[in-house]
Amino acid sequence: MKRVVITGATSMLGVALIEECLRNGIEVIAIARRGSKNLYRLPQSDHVKLFECDLDEMKDFFPPAHPSGASPQPPEGASLRADVFYHFGWGWTGRDADGNDLRLDPELQALNIQYTLDAVRLAKKFGCRKFLFAGSQAEYGSTDQPLNRDTPIKPTMEYGVAKYAAGRLAESLCRKLEIDFVHLRIVSTYGANDGANTLISYLVRSYLENQRPQLTGGDQLWDYLYADDAARCFRLLGESDRARGVYVIGSGVARPLKEYIEIIHRLTGSTVPLIFGEKPYSKNQVMFLQADISDLRRDVGFEPTISFEEGINRIISARRATN
Repeated sequence: MKRVVITGATSMLGVALIEECLRNGIEVIAIARRGSKNLYRLPQSDHVKLFECDLDEMKDFFPPAHPSGASPQPPEGASLRADVFYHFGWGWTGRDADGNDLRLDPELQALNIQYTLDAVRLAKKFGCRKFLFAGSQAEYGSTDQPLNRDTPIKPTMEYGVAKYAAGRLAESLCRKLEIDFVHLRIVSTYGANDGANTLISYLVRSYLENQRPQLTGGDQLWDYLYADDAARCFRLLGESDRARGVYVIGSGVARPLKEYIEIIHRLTGSTVPLIFGEKPYSKNQVMFLQADISDLRRDVGFEPTISFEEGINRIISARRATN
C-alpha cells in the first residue's frame, strides 16, 4: 500500500491506524467529521491529508487534488488516488440528552447502512482496490464459544443489526464495483484515545483519582486488544492479497474481567478497596467474549505483541502527561 483512506479518522482506532501507516511509509487521507473536537489527535505530518466531511456528505464528496473539503467532481485524473479504504465512520453510538442509548434507535442506525454504501462508492472514486469495514462483536449477540466467521449471527440490539446489514450490503456493492471486501468484526479494543465512558477509561480515571468505582462481580470472560495491535492487524489485512471476507479482531485470549480490574488497580497505585458485586449485571450482559484469530494467523501472520499490563501503563502515562 502506498496511500490509504480512513474515515472516522479521529476515533481511537482511526488515529492508531494512521500512526501505524506512517510508521510503515504509507500516506494517509484522513476523513473526519466537520468541526470534530478530536482533530487535535491527528498526527502532524506532511503524509497525512485531512478532509472534513460529515457522513451524510460522503455521497457528494469527490477526492480533490488538495485537501480543501468536499468538492464537485473534477476532470478525470485530477483527483487523489488511494489503494485501500478503511471505513470506521459510524454515527449515533452515544446517548441523547435524556440518557437514551442511541445504538437502540432503529431509524438512526439504519442511516449508517446508507452511509456505509456511500463510503463504498467513495472508495471507487479514489480508485481503491480494497474496502475494509469496521463491524462489531455486537453482530453476534451472546455466545459461549470463541467468535469466528462461522459463528451464528444473533444480534440483540439495533446497532448490531445495522452493522451486520451494512457489512452484507457493502460486500455486495463492492462485488459489483470490483473492489475486494474485508469485514472486521472487532471485539474489545482499548487505548489512550478511548472514549471517556468505556470501562477501561472509567476504571483508569477512577483509580488514578483514588475514587472507588462500582463493580459487577467481574466473572465475565473478556478479550481485550490494545489499539496499536489492532491497527497493525488492520494494516496487514489491507496489504494482503489473500485477505477476504470476515475476520474477528481480538487478542484470542479471554480472562476474567476481575483480573483486568485487579491489574488496573495495581498499576494505578490506587489505595481504594476492591469490592466486586456492588453493581448488578445488565439485562443483556454478555458473559463470554473471545476472538478466534486462527484465520488472522493463517492469512496475515498476526499475533498480538502488547500485553494488557503494557497497554494499561501506556494509558496511565498518556493520562498523566496531559494532567
